[in-house]
Amino acid sequence: MNKNLTYKLKLVTEISEDELKRMFTIMSANYDYITIEAFKKDLSNKDYAGILLDDNLNIQGFTTFAINPKNYQHPEYNILFSGDTVISSDYVGSQELGKGWCKTVGSILAKFPEKKWMWYLMSKGHKTYLYLPFFFNKYYPAAKESEHENHQSIAHQCSTHFFGNEWNKKKGIVQFTNKIGQVKKEHAQKSFKKNNLYVDYFLERNPGFVNGDELVCIAELAIDNFKRFPKLLISRTINSNSTFDIHSDEL
Repeated sequence: MNKNLTYKLKLVTEISEDELKRMFTIMSANYDYITIEAFKKDLSNKDYAGILLDDNLNIQGFTTFAINPKNYQHPEYNILFSGDTVISSDYVGSQELGKGWCKTVGSILAKFPEKKWMWYLMSKGHKTYLYLPFFFNKYYPAAKESEHENHQSIAHQCSTHFFGNEWNKKKGIVQFTNKIGQVKKEHAQKSFKKNNLYVDYFLERNPGFVNGDELVCIAELAIDNFKRFPKLLISRTINSNSTFDIHSDEL
């Protein structure tokens, strides 16, 4: 099987019904308690989807983005909210989703430099949480004191605005009243078999991930806060003339 993948950023409003159904198929293969109606509703609240296409132009993975969702406004920063992120089992290990994320972030930083940008990430599994130590020097919450950045107040302000009473400030997690998606049991069990500092920390901070709890994470999208490889990709995008067509009326 050819493992080549291509990342394409699309406006959510431009996603076809067939593409949406394919995205739902990938999502439901990895998470329980996902309905097509809830998936459509959640996707409609996002601005963009970064889609992974194979050589036959079939979708094999995706991630979603929202800029300042629910009209969130702050005088000092903008929010880039990352939603569902998933990849087909046949393509696990591909780096294209991470590379595409970097290009998207570079486009945003290049087009909207007036305020700093904060990344709001919800981790319902350890794989999502691992983006933080892989990509950033400083972030919240961090397993290592040397990597910790004090973003608790931002996490609280944003999470209260986005989720209201479903936000548990003390635990730093969102606990949904109704089940809207949780890692399938067979995938969740793999988390407990990892011998990894960051995975262990995720399990400590979010033991209820098996029930759909999501750990809220924050990192500043600043060039000096990225590790070497993402910093290189993001810097190249900022300095190029081939950025994605990022726009938002919420800024």
